Amino acid sequence: MKTDISLVLQNTQHIYDLVGLCAEFGVEKAVVCPGSRCAPLLIGFGKHPNIETISVTDERSAGFMALGLAQQSGNPVVLVCTSGTAAQNFAPAITEAFYQHVPLIVLTADRPPEWIDQWDGQSIHQEKLYEPHVKGSFIYDEENVDVGGSALGLALEAAMGPVHLNIPIEEPFYPESLEEVQIATKGTRFTKEKISKIGKTVLDEFESLLNDSEKVMILGGQMAPNKELVDILNQFDVNVVGDVISNLHGVENVIKSSGLIFNTKDDLLAPDFLITFGRSIISKNLKLYLRKHKPKTHWHIGEGMVGDPFQSLTKTLATTPITFFTEWVKIIATKGTKILNEKSDYLTLFLNKQKSVIQKFNSELEELSFNYFSAVRKVIQLLPEKSVLHLGNSMPIRIANFIGVNDPTIDIWCNRGTSGIDGVVSTAVGHALAEPNRKHTLIIGDLSFFYDRNGLWLNHEFPTNLQIVILNDSGGGIFNMIPGPSKQDGLTHLFTTPHKHTAELTAQEFNMDYRSATSLEEISEWSSCILEIFTDMKINTETFKEIATKGTEDTKSN
Repeated sequence: MKTDISLVLQNTQHIYDLVGLCAEFGVEKAVVCPGSRCAPLLIGFGKHPNIETISVTDERSAGFMALGLAQQSGNPVVLVCTSGTAAQNFAPAITEAFYQHVPLIVLTADRPPEWIDQWDGQSIHQEKLYEPHVKGSFIYDEENVDVGGSALGLALEAAMGPVHLNIPIEEPFYPESLEEVQIATKGTRFTKEKISKIGKTVLDEFESLLNDSEKVMILGGQMAPNKELVDILNQFDVNVVGDVISNLHGVENVIKSSGLIFNTKDDLLAPDFLITFGRSIISKNLKLYLRKHKPKTHWHIGEGMVGDPFQSLTKTLATTPITFFTEWVKIIATKGTKILNEKSDYLTLFLNKQKSVIQKFNSELEELSFNYFSAVRKVIQLLPEKSVLHLGNSMPIRIANFIGVNDPTIDIWCNRGTSGIDGVVSTAVGHALAEPNRKHTLIIGDLSFFYDRNGLWLNHEFPTNLQIVILNDSGGGIFNMIPGPSKQDGLTHLFTTPHKHTAELTAQEFNMDYRSATSLEEISEWSSCILEIFTDMKINTETFKEIATKGTEDTKSN
């Protein structure tokens, strides 16, 4: 029986219009998961000439790939799935995108509302499914097509973030021929918001605080790589602290060894005036130190949600860091650098302390048996210039933060919005697909890798510009370093989940080259492959305790 084309278009034309609207708002890539209810969305994005459609079977992996694509490209990315529990599998990636301000356009196909709770297949409550971890939730149907523009605009407003359009679709939704599908292709309508300005009163207050504060600290949290911001910060003779995910390693005198430096009890390092920007920081020692030694004044610069991890916040400025620090440069040009030079003793204190702890760290590491600290240091030293480094959560990000990255041409990414181990492989794959002309390296723990093996399962060719480095110590070694789990006698294995798996067969399954290493000598130059580094969990635990948990010498003695 031939399908009535007028009935198909009645049910689907508004969806094809939404596809065209996405292109107008700057969408260049869509990650779609197979299904029947979402057929009009698959057809619409697959047929659009200006949108690349990437098919991924596993919805959880698809969500994180879309996250990586959006982060690396800087453009909004569409995420599509069918109805039912498929939509729930997007939740982890959407939550990560929410806390990292990544614009995902989430389109979930749905059954008509009258069939919810009627024992109809793949029907669940999808309206507002992802709240509160989206900027907005919308029902998009023939009666509410105007919400399309509202939702897309909201996703791209500062601070950017994910939005959800739930789309009830009636049958029939398959056309007899793709020639019957008409999709409008207009020019891009979206332009970025103008940068918000800072009022004179605030600038006068800021200048006064600079003059009255003996110790000024700039602290960067997680940020996307931004060369313009680095160039501005290089003009300051001020203490700039930033761990590895702040992407501030291009700042000439950046203090990046906070995990080692702030492992001290004295208060000489405590700032009077703390200026923060970006999102989360990694160093627990730094967080504990600033919670104990709170600054008199703490300003945070940034748009969107603002956290207060040190419980010391006194003012927030809803503007971009570049806007704020550009105004600071103007103050220097107008008033001279006197207000900065007076703080140089504070900066010198930190630079001397950093030099000391790095020398001690490297010296101790040389004397210890092969472990995942020395392995990660070797991998980082071999990274190609202008490449991209992805770091898994749990131990990889902590190890890399102790070691640091020196090459300013390397960009660093990590899923620190929620700090989960899920979706790390998929996110790195998304980055590699978004920027195929750069080499990407993922350093990931064994459990996190095996958990997200479906990130390798693409419905087209896997990106050959990605190297995956697995730190395999046969389980979750971090739980041996946390006092609680390590003291649970015979139950510690429930936390460390020991195993004997390797990635060799996984590499064969996905037609990837495979190498293994059990020593520093076996870790060689970058290669498009899986590199599995085997270390001993007991040695790793001892190394961590030896290097990372010792307090530094009393700062007063320096």
